[in-house]
Amino acid sequence: MKLISLVLTCAAIALLSVACTETTTTTNTPSATRTASPAAPAPSPSVDPLVIARANFGKHCEGCHGPAGEGGPVKVDDKQIKVPSLKADHAIKHTDDELIKIVTSGEEAMPGFKDKLSADEITHLVHYVRTEFQKKP
Repeated sequence: MKLISLVLTCAAIALLSVACTETTTTTNTPSATRTASPAAPAPSPSVDPLVIARANFGKHCEGCHGPAGEGGPVKVDDKQIKVPSLKADHAIKHTDDELIKIVTSGEEAMPGFKDKLSADEITHLVHYVRTEFQKKP
C-alpha cells in the first residue's frame, strides 16, 4: 500500500510539473475579436512663422546685418562693404513689397535669396525685421 501511494504521489508530482512548464496554445474558438481601426494621424503642431523667420535671419542675414540688425562694415569675398542697418530710416521707409523685392532679387552688394527661401519665408522674414528691429506691428 505504501508503494502504491508512493507511485501515485510521484505520478501526480510529475503531471503537475509537466503541466506547469507547458506553454498554453490557443484553440480556434469563435470569439468576438475587435480589430482596432487605424488611428488618424495626429495633427502636426503649428510652428510660429516668426520662429522660422528668426532662424532664417540667423542663417542668411545675421552674418552681414549682425544679430541686432545694425549692419556696418563687413568683409565679403575679400571686399569691404558697408551693410545698411535694418533699424535706420532708409530701411524703415521701404514698403514691405520693396523689402520683399530686395530680399528676393538682391540689391547692390546684397545677394538675392529667391533660390534659398520660399516667397512665404521671405514675407515672414520681412515681418520679423519689422517687428524685431523696427518695432513695427
